[in-house]
This record gives sequence, C-alpha cells and structure tokens, in this order.
Amino acid sequence: MLIDRQSRAWIIATIGMFAIATALYFPYAKSTLHGPTGSSWPGLTYGIVGTVFMAFVMLLSMKKRLRTMRIGRAYWWTQGHVWLGLLSYPMILFHAGFHWGQTFGMTWWLMLLFTIIVVSGILGIILQNIVPTKMLRELPLETIYEQLDRVSGELKREAASIVGSATESRSEDAFDRDAIPAGAVSAGQSHSIAMNKGHQVLRDFYASDIEPFLTAQGARTRMMSLTSATAAFDSVRMALPKELHEHLTDLQSIVDERRQLARQKRLHHLLHG
Repeated sequence: MLIDRQSRAWIIATIGMFAIATALYFPYAKSTLHGPTGSSWPGLTYGIVGTVFMAFVMLLSMKKRLRTMRIGRAYWWTQGHVWLGLLSYPMILFHAGFHWGQTFGMTWWLMLLFTIIVVSGILGIILQNIVPTKMLRELPLETIYEQLDRVSGELKREAASIVGSATESRSEDAFDRDAIPAGAVSAGQSHSIAMNKGHQVLRDFYASDIEPFLTAQGARTRMMSLTSATAAFDSVRMALPKELHEHLTDLQSIVDERRQLARQKRLHHLLHG
C-alpha cells in the first residue's frame, strides 16, 4: 500500500485518536492507587477498542476471499488495515498498563508475537513505499518477474553469439589479407597478430567473467558491481584492437542488463518477503 495524499485523512484520524487515548491515559494512570490494570473501566475500554481494531484488521483477509461481495472499496479496507492495526498496539499497551505479564507466560508470548507482527507490518509499509520507486528509478530495463530467467538465458545466448561472431571474423580478415600486395605483408602480419591476441583476450574475458555472471547462479562475480565491471571492461578495451571495441560494447550492454535483472530479483524477494 502506497502512502499518498489519499492517506492524509487516515493519518490525521490515527494521530488524533492516539493523541486522545494518550491524553486520557496519563491522568487515569496517576489516579489509580496500584497503577493501571486491565480490569478497571478505563483499562477495559482500551482493551475493547484495541480488540475491535484488531478484529477489523483480520477482516481484510476475509474480504479478499469474498471478492464478489462489494462491501466497501478495497482501498478503504487496506487503509483501515494499516492504520487501525497500527493504532491497536498502543491501545493494548494502555489496556495492560504497559505490563506484559509474567516473563515467558502466555500473555508475555502473545505480546511478543503482537510486537513482531506490528514491527513487520511497519517494515512492510516502508518497503512498499521505497522499493517500487527505487526499481522504477534504477531499473529502466525492468521486466516481468516470471520472465527473468528466460530473459537471462537469452542474454547469455546473445553474448555467446557476439563472441562467436568476433572470433569468426578472424578467418575473414585472413582471406582479405591474401589479396594484399607483397609490399604490405609485414603490416598485414602485424595486424593479424594483434587481432589474434585480441580474440584470445576477448575469449578469456568472456569465459572468466562474463559467462559465469550470465548464468543463473553467476550474480556474485565482480560483474555485479557497476564500478568493478566498468573498470574491467575499460581494461580489456585497452588490450583490444579497435575492430573489437564494438563487440565489447555490446557485451557490456548485456552485462548491464543482466545486472539490473539480478537486482530486480533481489528487490522483488525483499518486497514480497
């Protein structure tokens, strides 16, 4: 659930109810001889209100199962789930006078679980408001999650094809050099040596860094870091003839896209976890 301008009314209402409950609690707590208890009228009132809020929160799951029944807007139910659920926690604390009961007793465990649920809910809301925006800003090549593995496989095949075409160009260059006049043989041989060395550098770089990164389990290589990958490609580019620079640029684009897909997968797991 995104917190936007439409949430303003719920936020104001939640803060207002919390302020009223807090303002009433402290005079009540000071007026009791042995401290606030759940059996007092104020304590029971806080307990009833907190229980009603929690009941409303649990009704959202029932609402999702009864989609054909048009009982209010889904947005309204979701907002109530979040804000009333958050408000139920201080209500229950006011009800119990901030006592969790006997350590490791039933009440203590219930309060511990209640706390974990509320904290995880707050964390979930934070992630829902940060992660999608982060993905939109940082992952321009974002794709459908179910298609991530298929797209990754296509990127690997495309990279292998690029390396293969760059290697095959060596035989074509050799054929062209056969038609060069005898006076230019030495220059052709020098170019041939440089190309052969460049092809070997490209193949080695692909085998050691690019291919492992493009596999499903290969997202832990240095290619995962944009800084490290850029430095590696710049270093290899200096060792390649200019004829191979375009191939290397294509490979770098593929690595960049694969990095974004791996990052999208991690953020997806974080958000849905």
